[in-house]
Parts: sequence; structure tokens; C-alpha cells
Amino acid sequence: MAINDRGLLTYESTLDDEARRQIQQIGWADLLVGIPSHRNGRTIQEVLDALAAGIATYFPDRRVVLMNADGGSSDNTVDLVAELDTAPNVEKLLVAYQGQTGKGTAIRSIFEAGAKLNVKACAVFEAQAPGITAEWLPSLLGPVLHGDDATLACYHRSAYSASLSDNLVYPFVRVFLNTDLRDPVASEFAVSGALAAELAACDVWETSIARYGVNVWLSTYVITHRLKVSQVDLGCRGDCSGDPGALLDPRIIHAGMALFRLLSAERRRWQGAVAPVHVALKGGRCEDQRMDCPDCRAELLAGMREGLERYADQLAEIVAPERLASVTALLAQPEETFAFPVQLWADIVLDFALSYNRGEGDPDRVMEALLPLFFGRTASYMRESAGLTPVRRERLVQGILQAFEQSRASFDQAWREAEHWDDIDEQFW
Repeated sequence: MAINDRGLLTYESTLDDEARRQIQQIGWADLLVGIPSHRNGRTIQEVLDALAAGIATYFPDRRVVLMNADGGSSDNTVDLVAELDTAPNVEKLLVAYQGQTGKGTAIRSIFEAGAKLNVKACAVFEAQAPGITAEWLPSLLGPVLHGDDATLACYHRSAYSASLSDNLVYPFVRVFLNTDLRDPVASEFAVSGALAAELAACDVWETSIARYGVNVWLSTYVITHRLKVSQVDLGCRGDCSGDPGALLDPRIIHAGMALFRLLSAERRRWQGAVAPVHVALKGGRCEDQRMDCPDCRAELLAGMREGLERYADQLAEIVAPERLASVTALLAQPEETFAFPVQLWADIVLDFALSYNRGEGDPDRVMEALLPLFFGRTASYMRESAGLTPVRRERLVQGILQAFEQSRASFDQAWREAEHWDDIDEQFW
């Protein structure tokens, strides 16, 4: 470990001596396929089988390293990787990464290994990817092998699974960065070997990026740095396991922190006229089909109700009084017809973004207080989109985007009045 010039205790590398020894023994590779994991014994086999088939079918002549970056699983996750039957051109690299426990740190270790192996391309797949097929591998790696710096996935998902992207991350990134990247929180992606080395060396790995903020950060990094980026439609991705309506959900909190932090770190890029960044879709669209949501609206609304009580003090400091009164009034609606108006949601999100970047109070608590409101908006989105396929649901997403655009003017004025933002350290990003 080392103390960097910002006073943070950092790990110079996520790879310990044993990992370095394994990498040195392997020597080099054309491709690195990485899976971050932590107690994923129930789900990782589906991913392993798809990737093994993808390598054997589409990359039989490439030297491939299949890497598992594990966070100290106490189940059989690592054993399943070790026991996987693979083609002769595949080397396995099993790493217990060092550093802050989290998905982002695991991905950093994958980037580091790719750089040391001098790979041409590096792809990352979650250890829980319902619906994954062998074709996901060439779909992501192909554009990078043909010259792109990065390829990011987009999916056909249920309204429940897509809610974070559709209601928060996509419209936020679209409004402030002027890009048509459809899923800035996508879990699967590929980057060039050179970009993997660059990302591994960034000074972000002692923040929420080391956990679930990594995907938002990666997506916005490649957009703000004007890299050559593409997106691919991987088709249907099923619902992941979780506890709907659970407060303190780190997946949403860390993604939101990375998203809001973008405004300070890249303030000179989004203020004023922002040139559009088009992200080409490569490979065409997959078949559109209806995807039912899990039956969890009651749990989401219960989480909203509990959270409004738990974070009442924080909400009173963050949200304009008339908006907070409107939110409270929403709870009087019956579950069957519950509706969280899109414009109210957009206004509230930008209230939170403003508060987060002012640095008043604990930023973690700011994001925690947004979570119950997100649950309410998700429950409403599920009702609004009932019976719609993902493609037909896009008209709802466009309505959300328009609401964020309408909220932008008042946000810009409030931002200009906050004098202390100029002190933000841009090296973070």
C-alpha cells in the first residue's frame, strides 16, 4: 500500500504476489475474459458455460485467459471456475484480489491483468447474468478487435430491472453529456488492452467506484474522454436476485454517487453547449419480446414509506418544500393505481444532485435518502409499462428524458449560485 498525493491510503496493485506469479507464468494472451465474483456459486455456472462455449466457437485460434477475480467467497464459486472444462487455447487465472472489497476493485484487477498480459481486448461479465449466451462474447469483443476503444452492452429487460437506467442514469447522462449511449450502467462490456491499462491507473479506486459505481464511471469516462465507443444489443437479460424495497441497497446508492459526482468532476464539459456524442449500435437489434416484472410493487412501496420516515430530516434539507409535500401525498394512493409523476421525479433528482455536489452533510446519506423515492418511481414505472415490450417502452423513457430536460434550466441557475464548487479536485476523475 502507499499514501498518494491526495492523502488517501491506496493499494498500488490489486494483484498480490501469487497473482503476479501466475501472470508471469502465462506470459501473454490475445484476449482476457474476466468475471468479478463474491459468493456467486448459485449463478456463476450459467456464465461459465456460456463463456466456455463462446471461446470454443468464436475464438478457437486466439490465446485466451479466463480470469476469476474473487472477493473471498466462502462458497464454491472459485471451485466451479477451477473445475470448468475449457478448450486447449484457454488459460485460467484465479485471483483473490487485494484492496477494498467490491465489484469495482475486482474489475480493476482484471484491467491490471490484461495490461500485464498485453492483451488486445478485455471483456468483463458479471457472475450473475441471467440469459447469457455464447454469442455475448463475440458481440462485445468484435468491435474492440476491429478498432474501438470500448464496447458497452444494452439489453432487453423488464421494467423492474431497467428502472435504474431508464429513470435515472440514462436521462441524467443524456441531458448533461449529450450522448445517446442507451445503457450507461450496463454490467457487461469490453475495452482495448490499452484502455484497460489506462483505467487501472486512474485515481478513483478508493471511492464508490471500487464498489457498484464502477459501471457508471466507466461509461461516462469513455464519453467525456471522447474515445471510440460502440454499443451492442445483447438481447434479453433476466432479473437478478435481490431484495426489492430494501433500504441501503449499495447497487443503487453507489451508482448514484458516481453519477452525481460526475457533475463536479466534469463541470467544464457539461456547462454551456455540449457537442453531441453519438455511440454507434453495432450488430443490429435483437428480437423484441415482452418481459414480465417480478411481483414486487408492494415491497417497493413499503420501502418508500419506511424510507420517507427514516430520512425525513435529510429530505427536508434536500427537497424543495412543495415537492416534498407532493411526494408525501403520493402515499395516499392505492397500490393498484400508484403513480409517481415523471416531472416531480426529475425535479427531485436534480435537487439531490445539487445537494450532493454542494458537499453539505454526508454524501452517503444524501444518496441513501434518494433510495425510497427511487422505489416509488420504480413501482410507478412498472405500472405505466405493464404489457409493453422493451422497444415499445421507449416512448415512456423519452417522456422521462423530456422531464429531465425541462428541469435542467432551474438546476443550472442554482448551480451557478453555488460559489464553492470551484474548489473541487478534478484529479478524482
